[in-house]
Amino acid sequence: MRLPRLQVELQRRFYLVLGLAAFALLSGLATRDALSYRLFYVLAITLALAYLWNRLSVGSIELSVGRKTTQARVGDSIEEELSIKSLSWLPKLSLEVRDATDLPGYSGGAVVGLSGNLSGYARSNYEWTMRTPARKRGLYRLGPVQVSHTDPFGLFRRTETFGEEGTVTVYPRIVDLSGFDILASEFSGDGRLRKRTHNVTPHASTVRDYASGDSLSRIHWNSTARMGKLMSKEFDLGRSGELWVLIDMEHSVQAGELDESTDEYGVTIGASLAKMYLEEANVPVGLIAYGDKRYFLEAETGAGQYNRILDYLAMSKTEGGTPLEDVLATEEPLWDNRSALIVVTSSPRQAWTIALRELAGRGVRVGVALMNAQSFGGVYDTSDNAERLGRLGIPVYEVRQGDDLAVALGRRGGGVEAASRQTAQAVGAPA
Repeated sequence: MRLPRLQVELQRRFYLVLGLAAFALLSGLATRDALSYRLFYVLAITLALAYLWNRLSVGSIELSVGRKTTQARVGDSIEEELSIKSLSWLPKLSLEVRDATDLPGYSGGAVVGLSGNLSGYARSNYEWTMRTPARKRGLYRLGPVQVSHTDPFGLFRRTETFGEEGTVTVYPRIVDLSGFDILASEFSGDGRLRKRTHNVTPHASTVRDYASGDSLSRIHWNSTARMGKLMSKEFDLGRSGELWVLIDMEHSVQAGELDESTDEYGVTIGASLAKMYLEEANVPVGLIAYGDKRYFLEAETGAGQYNRILDYLAMSKTEGGTPLEDVLATEEPLWDNRSALIVVTSSPRQAWTIALRELAGRGVRVGVALMNAQSFGGVYDTSDNAERLGRLGIPVYEVRQGDDLAVALGRRGGGVEAASRQTAQAVGAPA
């Protein structure tokens, strides 16, 4: 359906021709020179023909839009099927077709030509698929489609709008982080993150030989009778723990543009970690991000939680003004010795590393995905914080622009891992 919106722009050449026509007319009136009158007539006819050509060209087309994509991920292509048809004999040499979307980084559009037919029976048409890369998460407008045409003399530019507005939701990119081992050997939960404990819990996992000092409550009497010797129960922590993903969305510490920014890398890491721990380990995952507002989800399990996390991250914007150390101080009551916290940040400040040390000292299992802001074109250097975290015994991964995240988060960079092991006992934090 065509919307009744039309815009006509007067090009610079129009004012030049109009000025020449006015000069020719005044000159003819003053001097009675026939040549001046003829020049005026030629210029006036040129203006009239250019206007009529331009009006008939854009006013005699039909355009339909079919949108295939309503949801996408960063890195995907958003597709629109367009069909444009000429309804008149007049040829359209260069129609500029462009979607009036607000997608960041949009540079699409096409220039098409439609032939006319003097008999008036043949109608030229052209069909194509317009693909636009999704380069930043969010909710965006698609359409309407604008068709512009300039007459052969370049005097008038007319733009007509076709179709209706639609929307597309762009979700964060997801990568496989199965090689990510921060907290994997320490986190208490189901699946590959199950952990043995010496404490008696409701979750008995296996039996072993009786050891001196085991209480009677640990003895598994059925196995004792069957084996003919005392057997003790082995317990794990079950799902008493929970994982929190904290994404730093303070505006001042971000660097880069669109999909090659600390913003998008950070959200990709957070969403991918949530997917891994929710689907593979069945661990309750919570989300915290202080962006244009506070995005907060209590730690829960299941596919519904994963979808909620994706929705929150898709809508979030890195417009926050709250420093990471203040976020940690505000949310500190959420975490205890049953909690694990993964911080995703590109902040160069030292204060938040001290806050993490204090959390680790209280028994919270802490890990950091640290993006090197300078590699994204930022001013601040974050490499000092990577070394500082290593000395504090806090596991850290450094991520640089262009890194394959599955590889970068599948190992610990530089000497950070060694420093972490060497100093873990000294600071009383988990290595």
